Amino acid sequence: MMAGLPLDPFYLLQRNEILVAENRQQAVSLARQEQQLRQVFEECRRQLVQKEEEKRGLQEEVERLRAQLLEKRELEEEVERLRAQLLEKRELEEEVERLRAQLLQREQQVQEPEDGDEQPRRKRARVFVSPYPLNNTKKAWSTLAPKTIKTKRRRLRKGYLEPCFSTLPNNIVKADVTFKTEDGVTVEVDWPMGNFDRRGQPLQSNRVPSRGYRRQTAETKDLVQWCVHYKDQATVSDVSWHELHMKFNKVIPPLSWIQQERWKQNDFIPYQLEENARDGNGASRSPRDVITRYLMMPSNSHLIAEDEPVVSFRYGLDGRPQAKNTTIGAVMACITPVRDIEEARKVPRLVRDEFCVFLYSGKEDYEEQVRVGSRVFQEMNDLQENGLDLIIGHDEDGQEIRKHVKINWYIVSDWKALAEMMGIVGPTGHYFCILCYCTKDTISQFRQDYPLRSLEEARRSLADRRDTRGHRHLPVMKIPWGNVIGDTMHRDQRIGGKLLTQFIGWCIDQGVTELLEQAFREIGISTFYIRREATREGPSTYKWKTLSAKELKKAVRLLPDKMPHIIKDIGSVGAVRRIDSLTGPQLRTILRSKGVEVPHVNSERQARLKNLLGGAETVSMPGHAGEEDGSPEIKVEDIQKIWREFTRITDIPRNPELHASYKEAAKAWCENFRDTTYVEDCTPYIHYLGCHAADQLANHPFLHYINCETIEKKNHIQTRRYHLASQKGGGRTRSKWAEQLMQMENRELYAALHGIGQRKKRKYTKRAQPQDPDQGYGRASSSNSESGSDDSESGSDDSESGSDDSESGSDDSDDGDADQADAGVDGDESDDDRDDDDRIAYDGEEDDV
Repeated sequence: MMAGLPLDPFYLLQRNEILVAENRQQAVSLARQEQQLRQVFEECRRQLVQKEEEKRGLQEEVERLRAQLLEKRELEEEVERLRAQLLEKRELEEEVERLRAQLLQREQQVQEPEDGDEQPRRKRARVFVSPYPLNNTKKAWSTLAPKTIKTKRRRLRKGYLEPCFSTLPNNIVKADVTFKTEDGVTVEVDWPMGNFDRRGQPLQSNRVPSRGYRRQTAETKDLVQWCVHYKDQATVSDVSWHELHMKFNKVIPPLSWIQQERWKQNDFIPYQLEENARDGNGASRSPRDVITRYLMMPSNSHLIAEDEPVVSFRYGLDGRPQAKNTTIGAVMACITPVRDIEEARKVPRLVRDEFCVFLYSGKEDYEEQVRVGSRVFQEMNDLQENGLDLIIGHDEDGQEIRKHVKINWYIVSDWKALAEMMGIVGPTGHYFCILCYCTKDTISQFRQDYPLRSLEEARRSLADRRDTRGHRHLPVMKIPWGNVIGDTMHRDQRIGGKLLTQFIGWCIDQGVTELLEQAFREIGISTFYIRREATREGPSTYKWKTLSAKELKKAVRLLPDKMPHIIKDIGSVGAVRRIDSLTGPQLRTILRSKGVEVPHVNSERQARLKNLLGGAETVSMPGHAGEEDGSPEIKVEDIQKIWREFTRITDIPRNPELHASYKEAAKAWCENFRDTTYVEDCTPYIHYLGCHAADQLANHPFLHYINCETIEKKNHIQTRRYHLASQKGGGRTRSKWAEQLMQMENRELYAALHGIGQRKKRKYTKRAQPQDPDQGYGRASSSNSESGSDDSESGSDDSESGSDDSESGSDDSDDGDADQADAGVDGDESDDDRDDDDRIAYDGEEDDV
């Protein structure tokens, strides 16, 4: 049809099509430019809002500085006024000195003899007018109370006797002075006799120390320092301490001495109140000052003995609830020295080795950490890059001897805290891992090599807005990513909790919860219970008591022997399962397959699934077709093997000789767990165990000895102090709880650096055996019984001496040979007579993957 047209119309038609195509391209280009301009406009608007906020912040800063300037001017005026008063006082003192000199000159003139043979002339009597009237009481002296008469005598002495005789010459003899009142009462004021001056004060050579704390001996001050330490440890109130002093005044120092020593120790290391914290409830202190104090201790001189020493410290952060509803929280950050593997195995790590650097009221959010801990993070970065200069002494010429110390940092915390500190998503994100770029799709692949995270990769990912790969912010500190270590304690607890949750679900599925409770009682955990409770969704579900760290560890170690007597093999593949026995990931998969919203709490998930199924108690697992032979899905002996192997793997980091076999054993266990149980139950901690734990243990053999056990213990202690202390407006001082706790941290650091609260163990010496069985202890006994009593007494001595280490709490349960006490049930139950503070509360958090 085109061929029949003339040449000019065909050309015009073709030209028209070309122009239409060009116009279309220009329209697309203009639309793209318009979109770019719109993005630029939005970016400019965002920057404008940001600049306005910065301007508002600068205006507020200007107002604050102006207020400070006004306050400074007022202080300068006050200083000028005080300076004028001081000058006036000096003029008065000069006038007094001039008058005193004239008086002395006049006395000398009076005492000069008229002739060489005559005695000095007597001084003329002068009338002294006292400012106090002799009898200014409305009642007769005979009707006054003894205390009032004592006060009157003191006034007479101060108002009449001392002024009258203060200017007498030294050759005036003493005389008895007696006052008689108008109603006939005699008041005697005797001259002091013996080694006292005329004013009744002891001579300078015989004067005894007063009750003031500053004038006490070094031995008394040391006693007061120990009392301050144990008063804090036991949370004894000032009122109770005063009552104890009034009862045992010869043994217990007065409260005023305790307060003066406490005030001195409160400023042992300067601290700052963080106004940017929530409600202004935050405080921090310098890590540089803490490290300097620690390295200058004589017991730590070996750490800086080399020419260019390198000292490592671990930084950890942990949050805690401040109330039962968990809406009021607090966060504490601590540093602790990192010892080499040999020293760590010999010297147990105690709670006093955790030095708090900042704490605040709030949560572990990235923004709150930056607002409150920015000073601490800047100092840590500076110490990492530039090190620390220490003054270790002086030479013969008095010049300072300095030594440069390099500081190396490690970051160890639980998964949530590490994710917040490193600026990445939590364990529920797609790129969940804090060390590599593994995704949820490959979380169960433990033989695959994943690319590792680094600071450079974090900057590159944040610059690429299309795929940040889990990065939300830059890390709070510029610490090498290789020094970021997952906490072994939280890892073992979360994996152990996952194993226990699976086993409880199978017990619920088979209806043997009573046998499970009985098994817990047989292994020595009598506090465990499981019961059926209602939920907000309507249908009831099973709930059980969360175990503590020690109880969970014991259950994982001892419960496999009881499993064949509790449950049977876990059904066949595709069999019907009880809804109450399903885990969180399994419930989430089923609810998502039905297109409903997934609640956060596991019990609410179970209740919602029951409502969807019309109140049914069972459900068929999706994706399981079942096998023709009907073989069991999971055998009890396989579950026993997984539990026992997990206990063996968690003990490997304590023994350096077994570190070489740790990597293969961890990977094999993770694969066995995945293939035996359910792929949905592979959590981020299991991924860390199979992919990263062995490599980090090879690079850092001390990994097990810098975990967060002591931080958890310290958090428990601070929570106890928070609830027992007065929080009604901060008491008399009206200080916030963060300031009170930071002052208490200063006192604890003072005690730790000065050896307060660390007594030496007494050497046991066996007592001599009495020859007569009837003698000695007042009862007849054989030699065997006597030796037994001696042994029991020696055991009590050991228990007393061992009480010094009780504050280490849960850190002793996992360090060195101390874990041998937990080898059996009786060994763990032997700690019942100790305070419950040695337990690390298992907070029940479970990573929902």
